[in-house]
Amino acid sequence: MADLEKAFLILTILGYAASSVALIVGTVFGSVRWQRLGMTLVWGSLLLNTATIAVRWQNVGHGPYISRYEVLLSNTWVATALYLFFSRVWPVVTIVGGAVMPIILLGLGAVYLSPSEIVYLSPSQRSAWLIVHIAFAKLTSGALLVATGLSIAYLLKQRPAYGRCSWQDRLPAPEKCDDLSYKMTACAFVFSSIMIISGSIWGNQLWGRYWGWDPLETWSLVVWLVYGLYLHLRITYRFKGEMSAYFIIGAFLFTLVSFFVLPYILDTIHNAYMVN
Repeated sequence: MADLEKAFLILTILGYAASSVALIVGTVFGSVRWQRLGMTLVWGSLLLNTATIAVRWQNVGHGPYISRYEVLLSNTWVATALYLFFSRVWPVVTIVGGAVMPIILLGLGAVYLSPSEIVYLSPSQRSAWLIVHIAFAKLTSGALLVATGLSIAYLLKQRPAYGRCSWQDRLPAPEKCDDLSYKMTACAFVFSSIMIISGSIWGNQLWGRYWGWDPLETWSLVVWLVYGLYLHLRITYRFKGEMSAYFIIGAFLFTLVSFFVLPYILDTIHNAYMVN
């Protein structure tokens, strides 16, 4: 890792840590000033994250989507950008920053601990469909993270009054959290569909087949089916409330394992497209 890149990464981690603390303090103590400080720090952290990616891009000559280090680094950028975007669209989303930003901070910790060696795609593997595939994979992860934060907020808001802290009263109404979590999950489902389709087209260009039941392909399909089941239950049977929130949180944990653990312990062809 180049010195400038490492310096920006450390500053990014510190920025995310500071924003997490500020947002948590703002939520717990109901301080508008701390909440605003936290959001300002999130914007600053995103800029530092952008600088880290830009330096990496210049050093390796390709976008941040090849090695695990690059994938995790760009995932944190997309998740943060989506959080800020939806905070502008739906201001109530701002309140879940105290849950979302620490998760993103943990992702940056994984970035720092990941090997940062440079890897490349061979010329035959370069394709616009790969860019589309990776972009929508990141959008999927970011949207699911925000949906999970909203589900956590829903559960905290639903706690009985006698067992609830005063700061929980400042969370958005449960119905609002539930509705926005559903909408974010629906967005993620569409993003995931595009991710799978574009990946299949790229795979056909590269390997001569659209689908080969590779472990990562299979688990991506399973994740898609899990969220498809949620949407089916929601639309058909009005699946709402506490069970819906637990479903989304559990599905998110399952997604993390499927996307960020299994590819590194299973023998998958996706690990072979990187060449030194």
